[in-house]
Amino acid sequence: MKNQPVFRPARKEDAVQIAVLMDIASRGLVSWVWSTLAFVGQSPLEVGRTRIREMRDLPSHFSRWTILENEDGIFGAFAGYMILDPYDPGDVSELPDAYLPLLELESLAAGCWFLMALSVFPEFRRKGFGSAMLRAAEAEARNCEAMRMAVTVSSGNDGALALYLRTGFKELARRKRIQFPGSPESGDWILLLKDVERVK
Repeated sequence: MKNQPVFRPARKEDAVQIAVLMDIASRGLVSWVWSTLAFVGQSPLEVGRTRIREMRDLPSHFSRWTILENEDGIFGAFAGYMILDPYDPGDVSELPDAYLPLLELESLAAGCWFLMALSVFPEFRRKGFGSAMLRAAEAEARNCEAMRMAVTVSSGNDGALALYLRTGFKELARRKRIQFPGSPESGDWILLLKDVERVK
């Protein structure tokens, strides 16, 4: 069917769109982090774009992302990966304190396929695209032979939280958000887990 949404692996040229979607999913956290890495006169978005395009060792690298689009453009995207068990966060010495509660929650999801980000552009919300991407993410987790999926979501992100709870995720733990300059909300980060449904 013409203009039917389809999934595809992200490409390097999608980096700007991914940067925006990643910032939406993080509730502004990543754009603030990018701003701390920018030199004078450099846009935080430029920093994010470069990191997504070039830094293959980062979870945000474009190769980890799946795009949902049709002929008119990109609707949204998601990215995820397996969390090692035992948990190894790697070198986090340069991460700001605002990431500490997220790392604590991630450590509790060792052995899970972790949905790092799932985001839909505002004009395409409430059309079923988030649910479709979540089903595709679960299929990816299944392909990785994961038994469980995990995701962290802000307690202030009512739409995302409702989607995850409606599709079978359960709260495991929460940690207080650490505010950062320009932080849009207080509240908690919530770790949600779901058993991956096996194909019969």
